[in-house]
Amino acid sequence: MRIQDYTKEMVDEKSFIDMAYTLLLEKGDTMNLYDIIDEFKALGHYEDHEIENRIVQFYTDLNTDGRFLNVGENIWGLRDWYSVADIEEKIAPTIQKFDILDDDDEEDKTLKLLGEDEADDDDDIPAVTDDQETIEEPDEEEVDEEIPENEIVIDEDDDEDEDLEEDEDEYDEEEEDEEN
Repeated sequence: MRIQDYTKEMVDEKSFIDMAYTLLLEKGDTMNLYDIIDEFKALGHYEDHEIENRIVQFYTDLNTDGRFLNVGENIWGLRDWYSVADIEEKIAPTIQKFDILDDDDEEDKTLKLLGEDEADDDDDIPAVTDDQETIEEPDEEEVDEEIPENEIVIDEDDDEDEDLEEDEDEYDEEEEDEEN
């Protein structure tokens, strides 16, 4: 049965994702998400507020159902229509390549670096304005002479003694509990 022949009751019972599959299969071409939704609204004689929850679920299903492929700009098609190479091309992230500058390039004054634009000619703009705070670098602190190793004292015994005392207290408490 063609999707155009669906009754309102059929549209109410059928999921939008299954209807979208049928619609795209019949049409044989990609469709914009909003055109698909408009088609469903017309078939079921729905107002926007009547199908709002179904549209949210439909969009989620479109993104998770393996039968569909977003080919860009909210245009959807069936995955079966595309080869693996086409799918990789359509959904692979675009990577912008750029060359790494070598010593010769750094000396080339005509070469524009990434992010540089024509607005760099604004020489009349001061580097620091009156309303900007400036951070002064602290003077380098002088480091005293290094302390000889024989003068360094590490007091490890105190910590170990405290740990041992705590363990002994816990042990004593356990023995008292067993005796009672």
